[in-house]
Amino acid sequence: MPMPRTLRSGRAWWRAAILVAACSLTLPWLTSQARAGSVALRQRRLKVVLVVFDGLRPDHITPARMPRLHALSASGVMSWQHHSLFPTVTRVNASALATGTGPSGHGILDNSIFLPSVADRVLNTGEAQDMLLADSVLAGRLLTAPTIGSRLREAGLRMMVASAGSSGSAYLFAGGAGTPVVNADLVLPHALSPMVEHVLGAPPADASPNIGRNTWAVDALLRVGVDSLDVDVGYLWLSDPDHTAHGAGLGSVMADSSIRAADREFGRLLDGLAARALAQSVNVLVVSDHGFSTHVGDTKSLRKQLGALADSVVIAGSAIHVRRGGAGTRDAVVRVLQQWPEAGAIFSAPTAANGLGAVRGTISTAQIGWQHARAADVLYSADWSHQRNGAGHRGDTRQSGVAGHGTSSPYDVTATFVASGPAFLVGAQAVAPSSNADIVPTILHLLGQPSTPIGVTGRPLLELLRNGGAGAPTITRDSLVAETAGYRTVAYRTRVQQTWYFDSTRTTRR
Repeated sequence: MPMPRTLRSGRAWWRAAILVAACSLTLPWLTSQARAGSVALRQRRLKVVLVVFDGLRPDHITPARMPRLHALSASGVMSWQHHSLFPTVTRVNASALATGTGPSGHGILDNSIFLPSVADRVLNTGEAQDMLLADSVLAGRLLTAPTIGSRLREAGLRMMVASAGSSGSAYLFAGGAGTPVVNADLVLPHALSPMVEHVLGAPPADASPNIGRNTWAVDALLRVGVDSLDVDVGYLWLSDPDHTAHGAGLGSVMADSSIRAADREFGRLLDGLAARALAQSVNVLVVSDHGFSTHVGDTKSLRKQLGALADSVVIAGSAIHVRRGGAGTRDAVVRVLQQWPEAGAIFSAPTAANGLGAVRGTISTAQIGWQHARAADVLYSADWSHQRNGAGHRGDTRQSGVAGHGTSSPYDVTATFVASGPAFLVGAQAVAPSSNADIVPTILHLLGQPSTPIGVTGRPLLELLRNGGAGAPTITRDSLVAETAGYRTVAYRTRVQQTWYFDSTRTTRR
């Protein structure tokens, strides 16, 4: 069987082939829909579209920079309190958008993950080849929470993902095998490939700004997902501004041009829905996976800082797994981090009900939604400040590179949320925090499905709906303090009803 582009070479592709073949068998409606080609002559099923602008800060949504998204926000609901799940990286949040829960539930703990049962190396969650390998070894349990795709299939509903992002991100955004995925480097199930090639042609090359691939993804959702597969739910991932801003810098001319271009593609999506007589009936939700900050540090020097300890650990993103030396190595690693200016908040496994971690001066991983059987011994965030960069944008972090995300800075945690459609309030601003874990239960509610099934920890955002039946939610705020000699971190949280949101941290040294 021919393999998707990312799987035609590389080791263990045969394991991934088993999963791809299984995916083909889980979609009995696919062949007939592909044969039908178009549903132009009958009413379409589409009810909900979720759009992700990778790395979009809400303060970038202005009439000049993003006229189409800004106009949509005025016609619906916008939030300035929407949260990325921590660590504030793409694949952690893609998985949350697929499952309705954070890392404690879905098991994707960073953009790089170490799974000793799969491979004795760090896996790149941006590569579908690595994710398919892991899913095959783990018997389909790479994601350890049920996905929206599987829930919709059980209810007789259809979903598709179109993504301009990485192949691994697309795979996780879809919730693994079972949901159709159209990505420049990954098409699943394989039976979908001929139709994708016929309808869309070859995918454009990767570029910055990533205009071609964003355009291709919008066309995939409209022409494949809506016209050919007749889905109830469409997920769309636009890779800018993140794709461009990482190298060009936050607020640069090129990064701003990528935002404008992505907004034009979003406008094409809205126009495409209108042309299909769907503008008044489809609820459109827009989020970002995380915020964005300017980088001013050097986290690549961590191994050097650890010295001889580096030989006893595996570093996977911002997580540190102890391989030798047990608690003694773990504690020594934490002491190095507490003295290292690049590091901010530090987290370790819980030991008591006081919210603190096992190592003095650390916050419990349970308090940030990062307690999982796969979790590393230590997790840290780069430190941050409110400093403005040359373009006037606040928020820098002590990380390597030009610009990015991943930390517990409020500039990385604060993400975009906009929603408009027949179910949502008009011209409103959210008064309560929300997060990317809340999107799945909200979509399920919009579809008339149980909105808080087993495995979902997010809440349906009923207070944003015209007929949500919810009054003003109860909001409480608290903080946790972890300190040791010369080092102090405060972690800030907010609770809405029974749901906790991790807001940010602040670290000081003496």
